[in-house]
Amino acid sequence: MKLKWKPKKLTLVIIPDANQSVVRFRVPHLFAYIAAACFSLLLLITLITYALHAQTTKKANALQAKLSGASQQWNATLTSKDKAIEQLQNEVIQLSQQAEQMKSQVEEMKKFENDLKSISGLDANETGKAVASATGSSKNKSTEEQTPPAATSGIGGSPNPASQEAIMQLGEQTSASFTALNSEVKELQTSLTETKQKVADKQHQLAITPTLYPTNVKIVTSTFGYRTDPFTHSPSFHSGIDFGARENDAVYATADGKVVSTGKDIYHGNNIVIEHSKGLRTWYMHLNKILVNNGDNVTKGSTIGLVGSTGRSTGPHLHYEVLKNGESIDPKPYLKANRKDD
Repeated sequence: MKLKWKPKKLTLVIIPDANQSVVRFRVPHLFAYIAAACFSLLLLITLITYALHAQTTKKANALQAKLSGASQQWNATLTSKDKAIEQLQNEVIQLSQQAEQMKSQVEEMKKFENDLKSISGLDANETGKAVASATGSSKNKSTEEQTPPAATSGIGGSPNPASQEAIMQLGEQTSASFTALNSEVKELQTSLTETKQKVADKQHQLAITPTLYPTNVKIVTSTFGYRTDPFTHSPSFHSGIDFGARENDAVYATADGKVVSTGKDIYHGNNIVIEHSKGLRTWYMHLNKILVNNGDNVTKGSTIGLVGSTGRSTGPHLHYEVLKNGESIDPKPYLKANRKDD
């Protein structure tokens, strides 16, 4: 018995609205299987595509977020760098201004040093004139010049942004200025040290030179040189200067020195001799009282005695004498200044 295989078919029936005939389709089973397989494959492809799309979208969103974060960070970095560059540019400008101020200060220091040099370069005879001249000029300035009004802090001007090239050039100029200033300051330090030593030497020389008035009273009752003797009324030589001070007025040492003699005799009365330097001695006569002892070191302007009328004297006064290498000389050229505390 032979079996005959007949392909099985599926019948699809479509029932339309009323009054219409029924439509039937007969589809082989194989076609139905193929259709189902294609549909399943299409569905699988769709699912796979959707999954891939979702994964791709997720990665794209992650990359986008990462890119956005990196962009924000980059913008923040650029902003920070711009601010840092602007701050550095402002600092360069400030350094340039400071360099200009330092230049002015160095010039003032040089001027001050030149003034010190000019003072230290004067000889003893010109010192008093220079001091008096400087004092007079300063007084004239103080009385003639009016005090300038107080400065305000207002600034202004149109906005002119500086270019990077201009700031770089300014930085180079500022660096060169500081290099030059550093060299000038070193030279100035050396020069000021030398000037300081010169001034110290000058001050020492001034301290040991009898330039002060020996009394507060500057009235001269008898000058150095030839005169008529007040007792004999005959021509005689007066070896010092008489100051008409009052009795018990203070008598001052006219320079730093050492007391080498104190005593009393019928001509000089109570008297003091002070030895200074370079063969100079000063002699103070007719004192009412001696306030120092032999061997004492005295400083310029210190009180050494009191005015009196002891010895050969017509009344209270101070006979002041300057001796150089044992010979009496005119004290007048040495009298330049008052006491330090006047």
